[in-house]
Amino acid sequence: MITSEAILYYAEHPVEFVEDLLHVIPDPQQAAILRSVAANQMTSVRSGHGIGKSAVEAWAVIWFLATRPFPKIPCTAPTQHQLFDILWAEVSKWLRNNKALERELQWTKEKVYMKQYPEEWFAVARTASKPDALQGFHAEDILYIIDEASGVDDKVFEPVLGALSTPGARLLMCGNPTQLSGFFYDSHHKNRGSYSTFHIDGRNSSRVSQDFINTIITMYGEDSDVFRVRVAGEFPRQENDVFIPLPLVEKSIMTQWNEPEHPASIHIGCDVARFGDDKTVIGYKVDEKVEFWKRRSGQDTMKTADDIIELGETLVRRYRYQRTIPVKVDDSGVGGGVVDRLRQIKRNNPERFEWLDVIPVVFGQRIKHEFYHDSTTYMMSVVKKLLMPYTEEGLPKPVELVLPDDNDLIGQLSTRKYGMTEQSKIRVESKEAMKKRGLHSPDEADCVLLLCLPVKPKRKGDAKH
Repeated sequence: MITSEAILYYAEHPVEFVEDLLHVIPDPQQAAILRSVAANQMTSVRSGHGIGKSAVEAWAVIWFLATRPFPKIPCTAPTQHQLFDILWAEVSKWLRNNKALERELQWTKEKVYMKQYPEEWFAVARTASKPDALQGFHAEDILYIIDEASGVDDKVFEPVLGALSTPGARLLMCGNPTQLSGFFYDSHHKNRGSYSTFHIDGRNSSRVSQDFINTIITMYGEDSDVFRVRVAGEFPRQENDVFIPLPLVEKSIMTQWNEPEHPASIHIGCDVARFGDDKTVIGYKVDEKVEFWKRRSGQDTMKTADDIIELGETLVRRYRYQRTIPVKVDDSGVGGGVVDRLRQIKRNNPERFEWLDVIPVVFGQRIKHEFYHDSTTYMMSVVKKLLMPYTEEGLPKPVELVLPDDNDLIGQLSTRKYGMTEQSKIRVESKEAMKKRGLHSPDEADCVLLLCLPVKPKRKGDAKH
């Protein structure tokens, strides 16, 4: 058990606490953040990926629990995955490094508490999907931990400001700087004077692999917003010629989504590789949520069709789905072989594959539309509209698209530029134009475009065979 003298010392020396009791040496940047939490009421950290911020947050939780009487530590993040699978798991991991602490502090899936005082001495995990996530906490010593703070709605922060009026209150915010507005953005700009702020560039962190940095540079360039946010820890620029801004994509990724028992819609999309380094990407969308199923190089159309059938049957069983599933396939180039094979499969066994509704889609095809030049631009506009947080009238709207946290997808969606045709219609750049700029083929992004192309699901009996 820690002596009272040691507790008094460690209360002001979190780095020494971590070294002596958790048996780990923080790197210089992590140590500076811990000292800031001890010395300052509000600390805000923007960084690239992989700099060890989840470990710092977990150390801060344990340090505060062990060195304050009857503290309360509300912890939040935009999604359950970020909060429970990453931050909360880190807390459990580091508690196991000290048997004495592990005996005194009980870790559960949502709460860590002093065994003698479970209702008065605790840290608790609450996702930021609800505005009241951080309400109702009162204590002389309170520490708010907000992970991936750029993705947390401003309303969640409101009760924090009131609590910080007490001398024993602390706030630690960490995250990738994905959004150009909001509480976290302001802490590094107009409200910076109120905070102890840190900017950690992944290139200066011993914890970030050079391979990761090189991959982002090779794929998107050092002048891209993907590099700025995910490596350099800088806020994105506001590029006027990018069709879908990076903040919209990042906001979608950090949206909490609860899997339904009976989804209203399921879609499957397949962007078929044509040549070279292009990938065949198969994905699916359950209501608002997009996931990738398989990605591979090559042009084996028979295997691609079999993969799509396997995915469809898996989804029908998982959700006991009673509608047809629109299967939208890139029909340009070798994709036509996948379409033909799927149609043949359905003709040969229409009852078993009643769920299968094959829809060929041609990218870059001229269309008759008031604003958009071709089919790719139209599909990009659909995705952009789904990502927008407000209606055309400026009113908040429900989340309509939740994207996976995938570097390839993020880069592809947020780097595609657009221009105007002679007929004053919007046209996004072609794959060929993107490759000339040194970018890779937008295979994952094109799969998402297919998934979001509006198609009304049919009842199985209504499907055309």
